[in-house]
Amino acid sequence: MISIRLVSKIDVLNAQLEDVKREIEKLSGFRDTSFVRKFRRQLEGEKSFILEKISKLTRSKESAEREHLERKSRANQNRSSKMRRNWNYYRAIQTNYYPDKSLKEIRKLHKQHRQGLETDIPDVAWRDASP
Repeated sequence: MISIRLVSKIDVLNAQLEDVKREIEKLSGFRDTSFVRKFRRQLEGEKSFILEKISKLTRSKESAEREHLERKSRANQNRSSKMRRNWNYYRAIQTNYYPDKSLKEIRKLHKQHRQGLETDIPDVAWRDASP
């Protein structure tokens, strides 16, 4: 059930949206200068911002939950691919330069290297893990 307060917010946003659309139409009567282009771009940004607010207010609880789950799964996939890339990098350094060091130790040394501290592994190995 949509509350009265929510309906009034949506009405206000729709009125603002109509104002912005009218202003964008009025801009077509002016010469195409850099100022007019910047102003049109700003108005388009305001329009998309208002449309996003309206969509957030009108979406259902199920769709909001579904979007949240999709966002979490996308974040997990990104994290997974990044970790896979990092461990492949550490493994390449281990196999090509230091087979006697453990992956955990190479990972610690890499963190020290990123912080700018001195490590046992030279910069050449960090730059090119697979010569």
